[in-house]
Formats: sequence, C-alpha cells, structure tokens
Amino acid sequence: MVRIAICDDRNYYVERLSAMIRHWAMEKRLKLQLEAFQSGEEVLWAAEEGGSYQAVFMDIELTGISGIEAAAGLRKLHRYMSVVFISQYDTYFRQMFEVYPCYYLEKPIPEKKLFEILDRIMEEHRYVYAMYGFRYKRRNRQIFLRKVLYFTSEMRRIRIVMEEGREYVFYMKLDTVEQQLADYEVDFIRIHKSFLVNSRQVEQFYADHVMMSNGERLSVSRGRRENVNRFHRNLFM
Repeated sequence: MVRIAICDDRNYYVERLSAMIRHWAMEKRLKLQLEAFQSGEEVLWAAEEGGSYQAVFMDIELTGISGIEAAAGLRKLHRYMSVVFISQYDTYFRQMFEVYPCYYLEKPIPEKKLFEILDRIMEEHRYVYAMYGFRYKRRNRQIFLRKVLYFTSEMRRIRIVMEEGREYVFYMKLDTVEQQLADYEVDFIRIHKSFLVNSRQVEQFYADHVMMSNGERLSVSRGRRENVNRFHRNLFM
C-alpha cells in the first residue's frame, strides 16, 4: 500500500494531481491510499493521528501556516517522509532548503515529471531499510544506513558515527567504503579525503562546510567543493 497526501486549497489542482497520481499507481500496479487536505494544520493532524505518508505534495501558499512550515512539522513527526513542494512561483528555493531533502514541481504540473518524481520516491524509500555490514569487535554487524551520520577514516581505520551517538570501528579504506555504498539507494557524499557523509543527515550546505543533524560542523576540503556544490545545486532538478 502506497500512502500519499495532497495539501492544496484549490480544488482544481487537487483533482488534477489526484488523477495523475492514480494513473501512475495503476500503471505500477500499486495499491494506493490517497488523501487530500486544504490546510497545513489538517495534514499535520492526519500524520500525527494516522501515521506517515510515503509522500506529501504540498502547496507552498496556504491559508494559515505555510506549506514550508507544515512540511517542517511533518519532518519532525516522520523524518523519512518525502515532501514535494508545488507552486506557481519559483521564489521559494531558499526556504525549501530548510526541509531538505525535498522535490519541487511548478504548476501546471507535467505528468512526465510527476511520474519521474514518484518513481524516485519509491526507490528512495528502499533507503529506509538499507543495511550495511562490517566486522566490529570480531563479530559481523549490520546497521541501518539511514542512521549513519558519516564515515571517517584515519589511515585504514574507519569510524562510523551514528545519529544516536554510537560509534563503530573497523578496518578498510574509505575509498572501498565509498565504492560499496554506490550500490545502495543512499547518497553519501565525499566532502573530504577523510569524510564520507550521509546527505540525508545534512541539515545545511555551505561553501566550505556542512552542518549535520546532530549539530556537528564538518569541513569540505577545497578539492571537493565543486562536487559538493554540484550535488547541492542538483537537489531540485
């Protein structure tokens, strides 16, 4: 069952978007639970009472709290919920970065672009269950990649820093770890020769550093800045 919400106070857009999402689900042979709301307060209440959605299509300009405020509230309730902002205007990019990762669709919504985003969201939700295996203290371990803040290396010694503060150590080259993670539906970014960070755990991107979800600041080396900036620029493409 795929559970999707639409939050828009204009019925025309709700009906149009609903029809396209149902068309996509029918093509993919997926069972769909689709709910529509007219305000950010309503969708927040529904998510709090009824649980997470795989995706929420959120109009930015709403009566009451804005779509960006509502999306931030949804993320506090369910960290891995996918948010797709929809608007007739492209003047909100700076604010949308506050609830990264997210997507953006400009009205009127093209069906092809919508289907591409829905397909990617379904792939991304595999990330929630992705596991990484290694040997730690002479035992084989499995961890959820979504909970990894970053991998850091000193020579061949890899340290994994987790979101709850736990750490693991094993022996491998960071280049090898990076190659292994390329096969997962998870975007890990090499920001430094010694740091490989989980993009989903990055709260803010800056020219020379990133701020992680635990408040830690990690430097972006000069040679890696263009790649990190390119990743940042491509967030909404």
